[in-house]
Order: sequence, then C-alpha cells, then structure tokens
Amino acid sequence: MMTAAMPTLTLPQVAQMAEGDLVVRDVPREPSAREERLRQGVHGASIDTRALKPGELFVPLSGSRTDGHAFLAEAFARGAAAALCARAALPLWERHEPGPLIVVDDVTVALQKLARRYRDQWSGLLLGLTGSAGKTTTKELVAAALTTAGPTLKTEGNLNNHWGVPLTLLRLEPAHRAAVVEMAMSGAGEIAQLAAVARPDAALITGAGAAHLGGPGLGSLAAIAREKASLALAVPPEAPVFANAESPRLLAALGPARRRLVTYGLGPRADVHPETVEDLGPRGARLQVSGFPPFTLALIGRHQVVNALGALAVAREYRLEPEAVAEALAGVRPLKGRMETREARGATLLLDHYNANPDSMKAALVTLAGWPGARRRIAVLGDMLELGPRAAALHVQVGAAARGLEVWAVGAHAADYATGARRARATVRTFADKPAVAAALREALAPGTVVLIKASRGAALEDVLAGLEA
Repeated sequence: MMTAAMPTLTLPQVAQMAEGDLVVRDVPREPSAREERLRQGVHGASIDTRALKPGELFVPLSGSRTDGHAFLAEAFARGAAAALCARAALPLWERHEPGPLIVVDDVTVALQKLARRYRDQWSGLLLGLTGSAGKTTTKELVAAALTTAGPTLKTEGNLNNHWGVPLTLLRLEPAHRAAVVEMAMSGAGEIAQLAAVARPDAALITGAGAAHLGGPGLGSLAAIAREKASLALAVPPEAPVFANAESPRLLAALGPARRRLVTYGLGPRADVHPETVEDLGPRGARLQVSGFPPFTLALIGRHQVVNALGALAVAREYRLEPEAVAEALAGVRPLKGRMETREARGATLLLDHYNANPDSMKAALVTLAGWPGARRRIAVLGDMLELGPRAAALHVQVGAAARGLEVWAVGAHAADYATGARRARATVRTFADKPAVAAALREALAPGTVVLIKASRGAALEDVLAGLEA
C-alpha cells in the first residue's frame, strides 16, 4: 500500500514545502471562510487512489502504462484534501479543477522537496540503511532494538525508492524518537539522491555484492561498493557508520569517506561480534554477544546472525538497555518469503523467494548444507535478475557453491546453474518450467528432506508452492 500518514499541514504549507503554486477554485468571498479553506488540513499522502484516505494529499505519478493525473477526479471523489499536479498537465483541468491543486514542474521532485522539508522539522534520530543483501531483515531488527527506547518509524513494504523514501518520511510524527529508513537503488547516484532527501543522522550498510550489476553505471563490483558507501558521505563526520565486516569490498570503499566506522560481523576483528553462536536449525540460532544477555534469534542462517549483530551495534552505540534489546530481537520473526519455514508431507521447506543475488544465494546454500538432521537436501533455484552481462557466469558461480546438495534448476539460467553444480559434483536436475518442478517435488517430499526454494522476486518461484498444493 503506497500511502503515508503525517501530522496535519495546511494547504499553503504543503505548497510552500513542495515549491508549487496553490490553485483553488471557488474560493469563498467572506474572509473568515476563505481563511478556513486555506487552513484545510492535509494529513497524509498517497500515490494510489485505491489506498487513499479522506484528507490525504494525492500524488499523481506518470508511469509506463498510465498517468496518475487521469485519476485526479477520482482522488477528490475519495476525499483527497489536495493533489500535486504537473504544470504540463494543468491545461487538462484548468478552470474545472476537481479540488485544490498544487501545481509543480515535476511531481516526483516536488514530493521529495515536501518530504525533505517536512523531515527537517523533526528532531529524532534518523538512521539510513542500505546494502546489497539483508536490508529489509536488518531494518526490522534495528527498528526492534530502537523501539525499546521509544516509538520508532520504519520503512514499510518496498517503500525504499525515490517515491517510497519520501512517503516514509511523511509518516514521521513528533512522538517518534527514531526512524529506520531503507534505501534501495538500481543505478549509480541513486543512494546519494535518496540520502539528500532523508538527511540521515547515522548510516548502516549491510554489504556490497553483485546485486544490480546490470544497472546504469553499475557494471562492476567496485562500482556497487562505491554506490553503497556513498550513504556514509551523507551523515555528519562525527556520526557512526555501521558496516558489515564480512564485506571487504564495502570496507575498502568506505575508506575514503573518513567516517567513524562501527563494524559488526562473525569474526573477532569486528567491533561487535559474537562470543558464541549455536545453530539451532529450524529454531534459528543462540548467540552471546558481550554486553548483552544470551538470546535465541528466531531467524534461520548465519547471515541472519550477522544482520542481528548490526542491530546490536546500533543498540550499543546508543546505549540501549541490553535486556530489552535482547528480548526485542528474540521476538523478530521471518518475513514472508525470506527464509520462511513450512512443513509439507513431513519435509521442511525453506522459502526464500522474495529476492536473490549471488551473495544471498550462497548464504542460503550454506544454511541448507548445514541443516541438522537432514537426510536429503534439495536446492530449487530460479533466476537471479538484474546482473547484466555477467549473469551467466554468476549463475555458474552459485551452482558451484552447491557442493553436497541436489540442485534443481529452472528458468533461463537453469543450464548455467547446472554447469556450476556439476563442477562441484552435485546432483543436478533441470526443469522446463515451474509446474514440472512442483510435480517432481510432490514425489520427493518426505520426512528428513529439506528443500530450499530461492530466486529473484521477478522469477515468481512461489508458484511452485501453488503447484504443490494443487
């Protein structure tokens, strides 16, 4: 749901913050009535009329298939208090405006200006978060830790791009003591642009890997590391930058930033690292970190332990109450489609189909290989997307990391997975489509079998689950 809730602003305030011209048809002649109209409250923002609530600001975006300006009348019929309107689209509505319009040169830019100025009025701690993998889970863990000290805002769903970040900022309220704002990118320069809107007080970077290699200006791992590290340049020089010590490319890229790094990771050289980690299989992991009581993290895989260490680094930096933080992190549960476990015909399914890149694929394969008590381990792998010219080689590389596993590959890069898996002497099967995978799994599922299902979101590998149910 692409919507944001914010404390009430008046129409002139919204226009001023967005650097737009307020156009109101049928202005009352009587001064007090006119003043009351201008003080009409705007208390939210939405880019989707289906999710819009009465009193919100409608933000009409132009997409590849439709232009949001076509829904202005519908937005006001649903109770919008006002709407942004591109200057180029105004002639379509001039003199028969369906409601108060704030006319701007560019709707997206105006939304970002509004959000930035609104954010500048808020005085809490804003932590910007990015990385090639683990962003969303780390965001949940960090927000859980910060919530122990007071109300904390966090990015919801996938609101982490040039529209989502400003919508998130517009949900800030005076009661919030902290905010964790996730930032994603698909091309060079985007993290810096988002950071310029969010103005973070601190940064956390989960790592720099091969995700988005096909994006504009991101043709190399070094370029991706520089892009992720650019978030550090957006925070004040004395502010902390929490960095994953398991990502050497990231640490190298952060060097020129000359920021105060607080590293976290499994190794003893990280500033925040575990004294002990006990793998509990489907129950997650038990970890002990200096300064915190031991607790069980109900997230599966060593990479999730690293994500939790990021949250503990934030908690230590801001001197949060250790017992409360440990309890909060223990209460975090897997997000849907992100190393989520299910049972089917006595077998265990590890569902990690929300996203994928080479690093997260390898981490998931490590988790599958170490699953306690498994008699058979099957990795159902679908395509990783947005990898550019190196896509085939990277799929081969992931297949080669499946030593000791059965690899069932489907999609455009099934043959590449198979090539790598054969090099690792793994058992390999390729499938023409997802229904064929589902049919084979129906035969294979049994007690003692563990199945990993992982691919990029666009591959829709969760369709295999529907096939299993059928």
